[in-house]
Amino acid sequence: MATILTFMDTEIWGNTLRQYAWLLGVILVVVIFNKYISNFISKLLFQLLKRSRFRHSGQLFLKLLLQPLEFILVLHTIYIGFQMLDAPEFFQFKFIGATLHQYAYGLYTLLFIVSTGWLFSRFADFIITVMNEKAQLTPDPSDDQVVSFLKDVFKVVIWTTVVLCVLAFVFHVNVTSLVAGAGIAGIAIAFAAQETLQNIFGSISLFAEKPFLVGDLVELDGITGTVDKVGFRSTRLRALDKSFQTIPNRNIVSNRIINLSRRTSRRVQFLLGLEYGTKAEAITAIVSEIDAYTTQHPVTNEPSVVHFYGFGASSLDIWVEIYFEYLEWDDFLRKRQEIMLGIMDIVEKHGGSFAFPSQTLYMRQDVPKEPTKKSADISSDIHHPKGE
Repeated sequence: MATILTFMDTEIWGNTLRQYAWLLGVILVVVIFNKYISNFISKLLFQLLKRSRFRHSGQLFLKLLLQPLEFILVLHTIYIGFQMLDAPEFFQFKFIGATLHQYAYGLYTLLFIVSTGWLFSRFADFIITVMNEKAQLTPDPSDDQVVSFLKDVFKVVIWTTVVLCVLAFVFHVNVTSLVAGAGIAGIAIAFAAQETLQNIFGSISLFAEKPFLVGDLVELDGITGTVDKVGFRSTRLRALDKSFQTIPNRNIVSNRIINLSRRTSRRVQFLLGLEYGTKAEAITAIVSEIDAYTTQHPVTNEPSVVHFYGFGASSLDIWVEIYFEYLEWDDFLRKRQEIMLGIMDIVEKHGGSFAFPSQTLYMRQDVPKEPTKKSADISSDIHHPKGE
């Protein structure tokens, strides 16, 4: 026993083996029982959460925050344990202007700052998730758009702060001077990040004016699709061919925006060509009945425009203009087909026929002329030469 105690008093790098054993034991306890310690912390946090308005999302809160909390707990345990030891002499060895002790402390500071940023990022995810759930309960889709935008803002703010803290506490950069000097370098930065700044201001304009919302069918920058997300830098569309399109916000605000979802109706216009030879009375009846049929149809919301339009190259043209209620694309095509078939029935009922492009050719057959006397003599000379 005395031998073991004597052995434990052996010094290595300025510390006894007993001190190293205590340090290793504390670290092993924290690592092995980290799950149980985390559960204990979870229960404390859950009790605090019950008193807030987020009590129904307690499990989500714990799921998001436990992993960074566990990492921070282990990191602090290792740091505190090593603080109980005397630093070995070789830790005072300098390399590139700093001692190994300073490098070790810098590594701890770096990991602590990054893990803290990770913790706040997870907390921001929790806030965004709760806000998104509440936004889903409201009929206004602008809530969803704001939540998506805030998510990007939170991420940018948190990780920008992390970078500044790393520069200040790890690399000992004077952040105050750096920020103050940004005014001098602002012009250069503005030129270098011109497109990024334009996209940011473009997103602010989109949120201020709200020309469209998430879920709207729009035409942006020559692309037609459904708005999937309005982000900090770009807007994402699900195009009609189901492809995923990402458009920079600066392109959107500098071009025409067509919000197809906010139109009051869908307009359909075409020329109805009847064959030449159709009686005027029949055309009058067809025009009148098509006008009444399309105007009174349940899916139209404005009076139709139907008139005899003119004399085409191969048809008598009737102008038809119909205004449908705004329907989803499949329903619109189905109702459009229904009305088109109804128009066909009206034309056939009045004895009309649809014209198609055609041409009429007139062929003339010339009567052969009688040969003149001179031509007859020449012919005689050729077939019956003199002297034969």
